[in-house]
Amino acid sequence: MKKTLALLLAMLMLLGAAAVPAFAATEKHEKCPIIFIAGSSVDICDAEGNVISTGFDVLTDDDEGDMTKEDIMESAINILLPFVIEGLPKDKWDNYGEALYEELAPIWDDTQLDGDGNAKYGTGVSKAEIEKWDKNADKNHGSDGNFKLRDYDFRYDWRLSPYDHVDRLHEYIKKIIKSTGCSQVALVGRCLGGNIITAYLDKYGSEKLVKKVVYDEVMSNGSVVINDCFSGKIAFSDKHVQAYLLESEYYGKQGEGIDLIGVSDLLLELAERLFDLLTQTGATQGIFDGVYDLYERLYEAFMPAMLRATGIGTWVSYWSSLCEEDFDTALDLIFGKKGTQTREENAGLIAKIETVRERIVKTRTLKGEANLYNRFSEEYGVEIGIIAGYGLVNPPIIESVDETGDIVVDVKNASFGATAAGVFDKLPQDYIDKQIAAGKGKYISPDGKIDASTCMFPATTWFIKNKHHDTFNQIRDLSEYFTQYSNVTADSNNRNVSRFLIVDKNDIDKAVNMTEDNMADGPWLDAVEQEPTKETMLAALMRFFTTIFKFLTDLFTGKLF
Repeated sequence: MKKTLALLLAMLMLLGAAAVPAFAATEKHEKCPIIFIAGSSVDICDAEGNVISTGFDVLTDDDEGDMTKEDIMESAINILLPFVIEGLPKDKWDNYGEALYEELAPIWDDTQLDGDGNAKYGTGVSKAEIEKWDKNADKNHGSDGNFKLRDYDFRYDWRLSPYDHVDRLHEYIKKIIKSTGCSQVALVGRCLGGNIITAYLDKYGSEKLVKKVVYDEVMSNGSVVINDCFSGKIAFSDKHVQAYLLESEYYGKQGEGIDLIGVSDLLLELAERLFDLLTQTGATQGIFDGVYDLYERLYEAFMPAMLRATGIGTWVSYWSSLCEEDFDTALDLIFGKKGTQTREENAGLIAKIETVRERIVKTRTLKGEANLYNRFSEEYGVEIGIIAGYGLVNPPIIESVDETGDIVVDVKNASFGATAAGVFDKLPQDYIDKQIAAGKGKYISPDGKIDASTCMFPATTWFIKNKHHDTFNQIRDLSEYFTQYSNVTADSNNRNVSRFLIVDKNDIDKAVNMTEDNMADGPWLDAVEQEPTKETMLAALMRFFTTIFKFLTDLFTGKLF
């Protein structure tokens, strides 16, 4: 009997010992070349290879050269005249919208796509840049058995339809497969780079040349920032504006976001204290309500003029960020209703936008096997890993301002379906308790803000709190680990990488595992008083007068400037 028990115990111990490192035993290195596809960080150049400005760079070059102060003043007057003469007194905004477009469009002329959805004047990624990476594809960067994230970059004009690039990407992949001797590649896409991956797999996924994909804060699954701006969903919130300003100051000093380097810290503090005081007294929201009332009257003239003039509304890639329910509203707003002259002039461009809508926007909302990403995973065998940032405040002019994200993509869309609390809130405790009771407690973030169980790929989705969209280094190790090893999941934590990470408060380029000790919100949220009370109003008033005293002291002693 003792021998039998001893044998049984020995067998249990053997099985137990084998079970402990089960994941480590199944994990193995996979030699897989990585193609990195960036977003809008890739420079757009003119036909001679000179970098051109895009988006909201007001002081960009126009056809005549740098704009002078006189040019800017003249344009401002031309825009303001119909605003003041017809807009405000008569509530007539058509001429204002036309004046806005006529003054702004020439500034960004070479940024816009034409009526057929093609780049004007031969602008795009420089031929030299593309040729450089095409030649690089002939090299085997994994000859030592290891591939790195930036071994192979795919360069493209991120303004165009992603379907304009997939044929060239297909040839690029085949070239790398030939040079490395590998049968498949991994694709890592950031932001708009995710659009290229999605369009590529939609067209060529059945050839099964892609083994793994990492979607890092991509816009191909939607972005409330783009959606609300394109469809005219604008709103204002005083506490979100305050948090956004504090957030911009924080990341500006870190070299990301809005650069406030050179501005006196005391001046910034004074502005923050004034805003805090106005917020607590309710004055700020009163101002915003007035601005919103005005915007409601003029947005049909203002929004399409701004988005088409700056080129942003013509960039087909951005249209993948819209949700289906707002698509027609956005098309009518930016290009006019069907049958109008602007709509007809942009028929080719709109056809490309509709292709993105039909092949990506609609199919990603379908259920089961018909879903776009399920098809990639189940039918084509692509392993999909996702990285999503949260904890930051969206630009405070959209209706979805409370949906936390990385300042560009909200966490719900970036993670392909996570349930998230508002930027200042936590998930309701009864909701958390139900999820824990259902055995899904591991999917609840330590700070109680995220439930990952509702994601499309919960086992391979990672979250990084307080991550700014423009920071990059946090994803390098995770992307290489996921693409180069088998059986990598958020549950395994085999490399001490948990499902929920947080940006190191001492280094914005570093992420560490989130714990109850370090899970705090960023200082841009902690500094905002959410509910005005007599105590907070008094505190705001005292802080304001204290800062005023410091400001005047430094001003008169010559320390301010």
